[in-house]
Amino acid sequence: MPIPQHIIEQVRDRSDVVEVVGAYVDLKRAGTNYKGLCPFHKERTPSFVVSPDRQTYHCFGCGKGGNVFSFLMEMDGVSFPEAVRELGKRAGIDVESRPGEDARSENEALFQANTFAGHFYHDSLVKTAAGDKARKYLEGRGIPREVWRRFGLGYAPANGEALAQAAMSHRIPRDVLLKLKLVMARDGGRGYYDYFRDRLMFPIVQPQARVVGFGGRILGNGEPKYLNSAESLLFQKRRMFYGLDRAHTPIRASRFAYLVEGYTDLIRLHLAGVENTLATCGTALTRDHAARVRRLTRRVVLLPDGDEAGANAALISGALLMAEGVEVGVVSLPPGLDPDSAGKTMKTNEFAEILGRHMEYFEYLDYTMQHRNPSAREREDMIRRIVGAISSADDPLRGDVLVGELARVVGVDPAGLRRLLRPAGTMADGGRRAGSDAGTSRSGEKRRALERLVLRLVMEGTPSALDSIDSLDIEDFSDEANRKLYKLLDSMREAHIDLRGRDFQRRAEEIGLAGFANEISLVSVPPGNIDTLLKDHLRELKKRRIEDELDQLRERLLNVPAESEESISIAEYFKSLKQALEEL
Repeated sequence: MPIPQHIIEQVRDRSDVVEVVGAYVDLKRAGTNYKGLCPFHKERTPSFVVSPDRQTYHCFGCGKGGNVFSFLMEMDGVSFPEAVRELGKRAGIDVESRPGEDARSENEALFQANTFAGHFYHDSLVKTAAGDKARKYLEGRGIPREVWRRFGLGYAPANGEALAQAAMSHRIPRDVLLKLKLVMARDGGRGYYDYFRDRLMFPIVQPQARVVGFGGRILGNGEPKYLNSAESLLFQKRRMFYGLDRAHTPIRASRFAYLVEGYTDLIRLHLAGVENTLATCGTALTRDHAARVRRLTRRVVLLPDGDEAGANAALISGALLMAEGVEVGVVSLPPGLDPDSAGKTMKTNEFAEILGRHMEYFEYLDYTMQHRNPSAREREDMIRRIVGAISSADDPLRGDVLVGELARVVGVDPAGLRRLLRPAGTMADGGRRAGSDAGTSRSGEKRRALERLVLRLVMEGTPSALDSIDSLDIEDFSDEANRKLYKLLDSMREAHIDLRGRDFQRRAEEIGLAGFANEISLVSVPPGNIDTLLKDHLRELKKRRIEDELDQLRERLLNVPAESEESISIAEYFKSLKQALEEL
């Protein structure tokens, strides 16, 4: 789905890198250039330079650099075509892909199916008798109809085949619906049924106003209470935020974000005029979430439920965010209230006062420990979990400082906590938490060698090799250098740049990866067809990643109380990974 090159050049010519970067970074003139604090890593002394003459940016601290397109891609997590379209919109240029090709792309077909489903669910809510139950639920929660339209809320009918039949009549490809798990095949090939049934539907939309998935709340009895779209090329729960499409600009303007747990929590804050709000999609905050937030802002205020589970979640989420270099505050709600119920029952000025009266993270930790008066086992468990979250820090110094502050607040020996931090913490492979010996074991070395071979096969640039990038994920790579090269290959593929040509080499040189890319190009390739080799090794790479995750989960289960909320959550995730492993 390539955008014509002359359109790309026209957008580039009309886009000023200083203006685009300046919307995210406070820039000050420094001679002929501009300087500011790098948005990609935490620093106190500005080392991020923007050149209006060359229309480029470069950070002398972390080494990231590029042009106006790559900046938007990095900051907003968008593809190259999406960055061109967004900048074209700002410049008043109509950016179109070549006729016919865009509609044939797999991603576009998935987006179209999700868009159709979103319209179908919304119409079912506002126009059908079957949607009466959902309408009464929303009205009972004090969510006005104008909000239904604004957020595209919907209803998935209970009969189990409504979407499947409507999609068939509108000629939505069945294989696309199955990939998104909007519909499921009945056993024995006896037709199809809807994945979401009798649920209030919340479309999950990205900044480019494209529906990537759905969250569905059950309206009767049954489990699970909330059900999300299945993992797909468009939707990865561990990195998606609900409300990002609406919060993006307000977060930039306010320079911080509120983070809540639920869909209706976010809607309630919007009703109160607080639009710089994000919500996770029915999952605990992950490292991927934290990294994505850091691209938007360096400060987050957590707004957890006013109960013990909410406090525990806030302490772990806050530690993950701080490990990524984000400053964290926490709002303490009255016991028994969540953000939705608090916003609904309190007067506007009372709710606004509570939102503005937040504590810094370690102050909140101290407050929580004193008021809950946990047992020795509960105290130990919480400290271990916080240290585990801090261990995800890529920067060893940051992790060390955070553990030192944790030790001060909870009153334990810092050396003891640092012994917990080192085995699971920052490694030469980029700081990913792995098993205690994953960074140095033979298994870890084999996985990194497999990653390098996959990258080498992708660099062949065959059509199948390029298509395979869509099935890869940054978390498939345990080594930081391998991750960086994967991101480069992905962006070059999106830009339709030959991976064996000079333009690729030039871009690799700009971001300091030329030497490593050349090293990968020398990796020995086994005899055989390139596409077949790549397919086989991709499957093996994903298998190893899942096996490593399973090992980590087994280790975590040993350190959490049996039958606790966390152990149940880990067990459920363990089961889903085992199923994914069996399906490879």
